[in-house]
This record gives sequence, C-alpha cells and structure tokens, in this order.
Amino acid sequence: MNIFNHFQHINLTTDQSNALELVDKFLNSDERVFILQGYAGSGKTTLLKGVVDYLQSIQKNYELMAPTGRAAKVINQKTGFEATTIHKGIYSFDELKEIEQSKEENDISFLYQFELRNNTDVYDSIFIIDEASMVSDIFSEGEFFRFGSGHLLNDLIKFARIQESTTTSKIIFIGDPAQLPPIGMNFSPALDTNYLLEAYKLKVQFAEMKEVKRQDAENKILVAAKNIRQCLTSGYFNDFNLRENNKDIFNPRYENFLDTYKSQKGKKIIICYKNKTALDLNRVIRNDKFGDDLTIQPTDTVIIGSNNYKLDIMNGEFAVVIESNPVVETRKISFYNKGGKTQSVQLTWREVKLLVPDENGQPKNVSGYMLENYLYGDNMLKPEEQRALYVDFKNRHPKLKKGTEEFKEAITSDKYFNCIKLKYGYVVTCHKAQGGEWENAFVFWDRGAQSNFDFYELEQDANGKTNADFYRWAYTAVTRASKKLFCINPPSFSSFSKMVFVNLEVQNAFNELTNQKNESVEINLDDEVLMVLENVGLQNADIEVQDHFLNLWYNLKKQFIDITGWKKLAYEIQYVFRREEQTAGFKFWINGKNKFKTNFQQLPGQTNSDELFNVISEIIQNSIKVYINRNTAESILNKVTFDVELEESNPFLKNLFDSINNILHSEVVITDIIHLNYRERYVFEKGNSICTIDFEYNDQGFFGRILPLENQCNDQALVSKLKLIIENLKTNSYAI
Repeated sequence: MNIFNHFQHINLTTDQSNALELVDKFLNSDERVFILQGYAGSGKTTLLKGVVDYLQSIQKNYELMAPTGRAAKVINQKTGFEATTIHKGIYSFDELKEIEQSKEENDISFLYQFELRNNTDVYDSIFIIDEASMVSDIFSEGEFFRFGSGHLLNDLIKFARIQESTTTSKIIFIGDPAQLPPIGMNFSPALDTNYLLEAYKLKVQFAEMKEVKRQDAENKILVAAKNIRQCLTSGYFNDFNLRENNKDIFNPRYENFLDTYKSQKGKKIIICYKNKTALDLNRVIRNDKFGDDLTIQPTDTVIIGSNNYKLDIMNGEFAVVIESNPVVETRKISFYNKGGKTQSVQLTWREVKLLVPDENGQPKNVSGYMLENYLYGDNMLKPEEQRALYVDFKNRHPKLKKGTEEFKEAITSDKYFNCIKLKYGYVVTCHKAQGGEWENAFVFWDRGAQSNFDFYELEQDANGKTNADFYRWAYTAVTRASKKLFCINPPSFSSFSKMVFVNLEVQNAFNELTNQKNESVEINLDDEVLMVLENVGLQNADIEVQDHFLNLWYNLKKQFIDITGWKKLAYEIQYVFRREEQTAGFKFWINGKNKFKTNFQQLPGQTNSDELFNVISEIIQNSIKVYINRNTAESILNKVTFDVELEESNPFLKNLFDSINNILHSEVVITDIIHLNYRERYVFEKGNSICTIDFEYNDQGFFGRILPLENQCNDQALVSKLKLIIENLKTNSYAI
C-alpha cells in the first residue's frame, strides 16, 4: 500500500508533501535515522498520524514514544494512537541493579540502576520519538536511582540497536528545534544531524517543515510564534510583538490577571521564567481558592517533581489531589555531617491520594506519602534532606545491611524513603510546561522584571530580550497555547524602533559641520565583478564575505594593487596583495554570523614589503564605502518579489516591505527595491512623482537613518507623505 493513500483526504502543504516523500524513501531504504523538524503550525502531528496509519496497514512493528508522560498523552489525544514515555519503553522496572559506591555501612553514597529492557522485537521495528527536542544526552541521575547509563539518547540508540548490522530497525525523531533544549544543554542533540554523526557515527536523513498550514494561518498565536522562530533561525533578535488583538492574544495587567484567569473555561496553565515567580503566584492562586495559606487540599492541582517507579508516576506529570490527611508525620533526624558535627533535619510526610491521567488520558488513583519539605522548598531536596531520608530509613530498619537483597527490597518499597515529591501545579516554569498544550496559557514575562511586573530592569535590554535563549524560551511558552494566549508584561519592540528620518538638508549640514564627505559608490554585480569573485572561488560565498572582498578590490585596484590570494581558516580570513614585485599578507577576523571585525594583522610569511603593507593599511582605513547592487543576481530579490530564502535569512527586510505596503495608499506604489549591504533602497512613485529612499540598518537588524536621496526625489509633497508613513512605522511599535 502506498503511504500517500493515507493522506488523500488532506490538503498537504508543500513542506508536508516534500517531507512525506523523504519519509517514504527513508522507510524503503537501508538508512537508520530520520529527523523531521517541524515548527509550530507546520503539521507535524498530521504527518505523524498518517505515517503510523501506514505502518499499521502494512503490519510493520512500531513504537511511539515521547520524553515525558504529558507529551505522550498529547500524542494519544491528537492521533488516537497509544504512546508511552521513552523511560517506560526502554528500561526494565522489574529488577534493580546495585551500583556499589561505598562499603561504609552508614555512607549515603549508594545507587540503584534501572537497566535497559531486553526487547527481542527490535530487529525490525520503527521507533518514532515525538517532542525529540527534549531528549537529553548529558549525564543525569536522581538522588538514589539511575536510568541505564544516565544518558537517555545514548540508551535509546543502544536499545533500538540501529548501529548493528544484524537488525533493520529505524528511528524517526520528530520535534521543533526552536523549543527549549534539554536542561543543561544549549542544543537538542536528537535533532542535530552533526551531533548524531560525530557522537554515534549515524548518517541521518532530514526534512524540515516551516510553512504554516492554511487553516492555521489566521491564528495570531502561530503568526507570533513564526516571527519569534524566524528571529531564532536568522540570528536577528530585533522583533518581538505579542500585543493584544482581542481575539487570541490578550495583554491583561498584572493586577487583573487573576480575575481573567478565573474567568477562562477549559484547560489552562500559567507559565513563568523564575522559580520564585512560580512559588509566589501559586500562593496567590491558592489563597484565592481556599482562603488563607492552607496546607495541601482536595482539588489542588499539583505537578510531580521526580520519577517514582513503584507508583508509576513520572517527573512533570500533573495530578489532582483527591484526599489529603490532615495529620502529618514528622521526625527529627540527627546525624554527623562531613565536618564531624551533629546535624538535625526535620522531615514531614503527609498521606495523599492523587488522580493522575495515564498515558491514554484515563484517570488512575495513586496513593502514598508526600514529603512536605519538597512541596515548600526548592526544586531539589537539599543534600542534608537527602541524607536525612536515608538515615531515617536506617533507623527504622536497624538490622538490614547495605548490599543485601533484603536491603534493596526494603529501600525500594519503603513508603517514606520513596515518598512522592509534589509542587503546586497552577503555575510552572517553561521547562515544566514543555511537551504539553493547553487551551489557555498565561505567560508571565518575568525574566529581568521587577516583582511587581511594572517595568524591566536596565540590564534586561542586553540580557533578557536580544538573545537566542530569551527567544527560545518565549517560543516554547507561546506555543503551549492552542486557543488563547494571555501575556502579562511582554516586551514589545521591532526593527523600526530606532528609525530616524533624516532630511537631506540635515545630512548635508551635518557633513559640513564635521567636514565629512560621506563618500560612497555603487557597483553592479555584473559579469566583470562576478568573474573577479570566481577567480578566487567566492562566486557562491556568503554575501558578507563577498562584500568585504569587493570593498577591498574596488579601493585597491585604483592604486594598481591586485588581490592574488584569498583563504578562510575557521574564523580567520587571509588576503595576499601584490603590486609589481611587492607582496603583503593580511589577516582579518569574522564571527559565526559572518560579521567582520575592523582590526587586521600582517601575515609575515606572505609579506616581502612593509611599505606595501602600510600603503594598503592606509587605504583600508580611508576607503570609500562600496555598495553592491545585486538585483542582477538570481539569488537576490528582484523588484518587489520576495523569495523564501531571503525571508528566512533576513526576516526584518520582508517585514519592512509588508509594513510599508500595508500602509501605502493605492496612488503610491513601490516600483523597485535595491538590496545594498546594510541598506535597502526603495523607489516610490505617485503619478509622475518619484522618490528614492535608503533604509539603513545595522548588523543587529535594527533600522537607523532613513535617507531620501539627492536628485532622486522630485516632489516634496511625496517626500512628506513618505516621511509620515515611516514615522508611523516607528510609532506603532514600542521602542526598546
């Protein structure tokens, strides 16, 4: 049966169709790993459902898994297929292996390991891992228990046996690379083709979906998510707009959020950045719900803070309290600390009964003793609290010896030692919310904000907004909402926030005052220039690299100095220049975004004339700025048509066009756009009137000076109209 038969009832996007073709090719090949990257609204779930339908129709063994129980439940709800957590899928819970840490009887350093499950069905199976951005590959273990090697991705690959020639199993990783990576990592290893190749020698097939489905295109939450994602993929953190539209995005004030929260029906969650914010807001909500600051109550929403294999509950799962024993058990435990002094810790347990959804979303009852130290403390038990738990167990079982089967059986089943760790779950951090989806999501933009949420701290301009970490956090938080997004104190700015319209007369007066000539020249990317680039192998190089080369080439050729050598070594660019018998070697530096530093150094081995080096240095420091007109190049926009590549690499340029075009009246039209380095040149026409304006921007993607060109504007009324339009762009965006 053809895989495409399972999508006949769906109007697939171009990205979905292309991805499906690649998946089909992968399933019928000898390749072992496939990565399907898809951003919010691109239709990952639709593709997943159809692929699983197909696998079932051809009776192919498959396992559908996700990193968390919550993510597994979402898969089940959206596709109707049973899914499990990776932990339940690959680890055995039937037997524990002791990892010896110390022979000292009273030493706390012991560890039990859940080993990989021996699965004989993996020889010809398809393992599909959804929400793969959350799969970690750094060492992790609990206070007393470890899963496998402690490296989840490593264990998954080992379990699937995809590196063995005796099997034909495959793994398909599905995920959104714009979401938060695993805690402790700055990227998602399961979605990184280079990492899988270098770390595991796995050749990976790959597909990416960016296009938002037509039926979701009007969802402003997805539009906002797309804009945030484009900033991430382009590296320009210059646009952030989550302003209220009274349809699906709302901006309630901090003092009004609680009433708004209570008025919303359906599933809802509050997401914040800081643990302290979560603690404070959970207290606010509970005080409103129950009155004074009461202990845990029936109907309380809680989130599980650690895996508990005996009770079959996992870290990050939400639950509702059914019963809470009003009577607590408190014990004061004393022991010698590392300094040899006696230390006492008070532990308090309370018996609770919880209603927890299983992986199919069906309710199940869980009973046990929760540790109140964890409920009202930090996100992790303190070292002294961990030690107190162990000492308490020893005190209650004085005859048991560490390392025996009796000891293992007792400690793994002890209701106090294996207590339930809970936090109130009305408000969670973004990492805790990841993998879930709620109809209503309230997001507190508390990163760098004061506790009253009225304004941002000064350093947040640099640390909280214009960097990848903040945008990734924002993207993950925003995409938790399926219907309504409530943003409390979101930052709002755009690439237009720093725009300044400069009249020609003002610019000329400034040049006179500062004695600046402001010399520049424009050259076309014609056959001659393309040949120059081709001679040194730069015809397909990044635009910034080409611009740097052509600036040097144009300024030096007038002095009869040739470029005879060019080489890139990591972040170092080397040039060799020649004039008659004299040579001079230069090295410049470039960063990961292809931005050149202004300084340079001599290459002694390529220099036989210090005189020539000094001459070139003087020319570089006093060179005429060269602007490259690439309208003749196929890869760059022509006229007013924007291709997908440019929209992804420089989204703020497309945003400029869309914003201006939306404001323009029908009598004023854009007739040409010329793309120069660090400036966009627009030609506007109204009847017989014409005006050419340059929009300058910096390497962060913020527009600065807006300059009408001399002798290229024949109607002052048109200039005034365009000035008003441009000033309106800035007014309608919040300044940084």
